[in-house]
Amino acid sequence: MQQTYTWQAEENGVFTLYLDGKPVLSASASAQEADTGNVADSREAEHTEVRAGEDGLTLVYTCRHGLTLTESLRVTGDGAIAQCTLSRQDGTAVRCRSMTPLIAHGKGDEPYLWRDLGARMLLVPYDNDMWMRYETVALRAGRRSYDVTVLLKEDTREGLLIGAMDFDVWKNAVACPGMDARILEARCGQGASDEGSHDYNPHGVLEGREVHSSRFRIAYGPDWRALLEVYADALGAERRPRMWDQGVPFGFNSYAGLAMTLNAQNFGDSCTFVRDRLMPGGFENHGETYLNLDGGWQRVAEEDRLRIRDDLHSHGQKAGIYDAPFACFWPLDREIPMMPGHTFSEIVLRNDRGEPLPRIDRAVPYDVTHPLWLEWTEKKARQFIDWGYDYLKIDFLSHAGMEGVHYDPEIRTGRQALAYGYRVLEELYDEKKIGRPFFLSLSIAPLFPYGYGNARRFSCDAFGLSEDVEYVLNAQTYSWWTGGRLYQFNDPDHIVLQRSFCMLRDSTEGEARARYTSAVIAGSVMLLSEDYSRPGTRERTERIAGNAAVNAVARSGVVFRPVDAAGGSACPVFTARIGGGTYVALFAWKERPETVTVDLERAGLPEGVYEDLWTGMRTETADGRLQWTLDGTDAVLLKALCEGTTV
Repeated sequence: MQQTYTWQAEENGVFTLYLDGKPVLSASASAQEADTGNVADSREAEHTEVRAGEDGLTLVYTCRHGLTLTESLRVTGDGAIAQCTLSRQDGTAVRCRSMTPLIAHGKGDEPYLWRDLGARMLLVPYDNDMWMRYETVALRAGRRSYDVTVLLKEDTREGLLIGAMDFDVWKNAVACPGMDARILEARCGQGASDEGSHDYNPHGVLEGREVHSSRFRIAYGPDWRALLEVYADALGAERRPRMWDQGVPFGFNSYAGLAMTLNAQNFGDSCTFVRDRLMPGGFENHGETYLNLDGGWQRVAEEDRLRIRDDLHSHGQKAGIYDAPFACFWPLDREIPMMPGHTFSEIVLRNDRGEPLPRIDRAVPYDVTHPLWLEWTEKKARQFIDWGYDYLKIDFLSHAGMEGVHYDPEIRTGRQALAYGYRVLEELYDEKKIGRPFFLSLSIAPLFPYGYGNARRFSCDAFGLSEDVEYVLNAQTYSWWTGGRLYQFNDPDHIVLQRSFCMLRDSTEGEARARYTSAVIAGSVMLLSEDYSRPGTRERTERIAGNAAVNAVARSGVVFRPVDAAGGSACPVFTARIGGGTYVALFAWKERPETVTVDLERAGLPEGVYEDLWTGMRTETADGRLQWTLDGTDAVLLKALCEGTTV
């Protein structure tokens, strides 16, 4: 049934959004001049002009201090959009670093979600660095979600989404202010940048005859999961993700397994093991695998890297490499490679006192608007392409978005700089220019701006223990909706099946199976990472990565959807439709045995017999429930046999 959103202007600078005649929220707007601190607030306007249009309203508020605040309120078929503009009444330029196009609250008891003490707010992290995670939490002063949130009821799934639509100028957030926890503010600028976005400098100032906020989308519905999917679809309609038509990449990445012990011998042996032992068992896609050098690849001599590349290509395999184009890990007085006479000090980002920004995650941000940075980045790209690489993992991308003083004075905010840096990389690694398929994988990176890579890792580093399983599933629970919409692939990080360089013990067989399954349900990049010289590692890898039925699910590229929210942890149940069939993934990550119970109606699952693709064991539903007992950390990947379909 078609729903109808409408806006209505009220007295005292308030406007209300209605859905089918019932209020969804009421709101006001404000913006602040950067230099004077003067505020234009719709609730304190001296005069209001209402202009009606076919798709909504424009409210022009004449405010004190010679300021005008304009609120543009539009409706779409499945939501509404709000945006504010600050200007001066005399037509001179205005300077602004803080805008709030929505200061939203409930109107009466419709919907009661606004007043429900059990309602939860989804907190979306700015990026995936420093083991950030998603949470659903009670409303409280100071809560902040970057760019988008959903106010939801976990039992009924009812939800209200507020999410930004623009990411090239402002940092955005939806936050509970200090004056009332039952208010949600859609913020642009200073109220959206802090430690969570790794900022120590104030948000940049925008200047012009008119300064526009980001657009924010609002939508209300019976299922918060559907709201996030529709939101992502709306974003994807405005900017398509970087597309990849070569299928889900299967392969190996050096970092977790080999780290700084990486050399030509152990990397070459890993490539051979994947080719000779794993690919014949179905660990491949279109007969191809990707073998990627991660950080520390410079330890492998160029002649060895080119020899390994030639060997890979002669056997139908692909070669990958690594770069951190936005973050400087070197001493600042060190000479820039391929740039004789120039040091890193020349191209790092500085504050308004001319000092380099502090190291975040051990690295100083580069100023991506500096001509020397651009020249060096172009040289590196030409080198990677000339070396014949097919895949590039790019890391520590959040650094380009930090606030500072840029070489190009037209770049005033961190988001402008980040978007500029992304566009540079997009052009340098354009497949049409390169003349062959080329995969771009974003590792540590903000969620927004979106679409500049074929894949984005949706978590921070994840290895092979139960805690890693839960951590990856937390990202799957709350950001599954970005896969196939904002990015073609949500990267679940490279898959450790026995032991990474930083693990204190080997994983159990159940942990390994759960970790592999957590990657399969992401519908994404399937890269193993291991030291195959360790006893038992090859045998375990063959057992787990050689399961043809499980690999067929991964190869489909279908993203599994969570059945429920899970506070600050992860949902243990995910479902998907693949090739007309129904699939269910069940997880446990505790040391003790655990029975996972699924309500069939709530999960949208059919009754009947289900078979585990890992073990071949079967179970039959009873009393409207599906149950499976797992002995400690483990996973099952179930297929509904009642439908008789295949992947």
